[in-house]
Amino acid sequence: MAVAIVTSSISCLPAEQVKKYSIKVVPVPFMLDGRGYLDGVDISTSDVYEMLAYKMPFRTSAPAPGDFIKAYQEVLKKSDAVLCLTVPTKISMMYESASDAARQMPPDIRVHVMDSGTAAGGQALIDLAAARAAAAGATFEELIDLVKEIQSKVHLYGLIVAPQYLARTGRVPAPLPSAASFFSIKPVFTIGQGRVKFSGVVRSDKAGIERLISLMQETADQKSVRVIVQHANAPKLAEDLRRRVEDAFNCSELLVTEFSPIIGFATGPGSLALAFQTEN
Repeated sequence: MAVAIVTSSISCLPAEQVKKYSIKVVPVPFMLDGRGYLDGVDISTSDVYEMLAYKMPFRTSAPAPGDFIKAYQEVLKKSDAVLCLTVPTKISMMYESASDAARQMPPDIRVHVMDSGTAAGGQALIDLAAARAAAAGATFEELIDLVKEIQSKVHLYGLIVAPQYLARTGRVPAPLPSAASFFSIKPVFTIGQGRVKFSGVVRSDKAGIERLISLMQETADQKSVRVIVQHANAPKLAEDLRRRVEDAFNCSELLVTEFSPIIGFATGPGSLALAFQTEN
């Protein structure tokens, strides 16, 4: 049984990996300065930065069930079943939308929706693990078990360089971004078990990178790891982080990608994310 992997643009997957494993990416819609866009489709990340769009009104929403139905129907032309991975229910309504779409599919079609428990690079690692296993011939049940198993092995840490933009998401109390900006501190955060948690603050980008490395060392130790470094218009910082990771850890895979516009809007310009999956 051929199983297709469906995910969303929240993962910010590298285009070459999407193509290699035939992953179906559902774009997340958003409004920018009163105009509607699809994440990564109607506007590129570089266009967003050139427009100085961070200063414009911004609002996002989960893809509609119809968007997921369309994605399921497309991949089912070449597959027998669908595994759809979403961001946590505590972060977005995406899981509910994808599940609603699954219930509207014919009863003989197998579509299973799973909450990844993470986002951005963390979800990208889960997407890729599932896609690789599917390409290798894993069964539907084996893929579901695989995702459950590796969720505890995937970790995501991030550095917010411009905290004043965090309040726009509606998920961070407004006083925190204002205070962070006033005191010139940069929050470090993690996403685990579906929740965004702050792990402290730093004073500089360099200190932020060192803090991310320190957090990774607490978990990864000497284990082999798959790693994704992501950034919002901060290629130099991302390269500095990549080199530190490469020097400090046993990486079986180390990818660097840019945040899609929607993640860049949520975290603000200059932000970094370090996601990794420990391997046995």
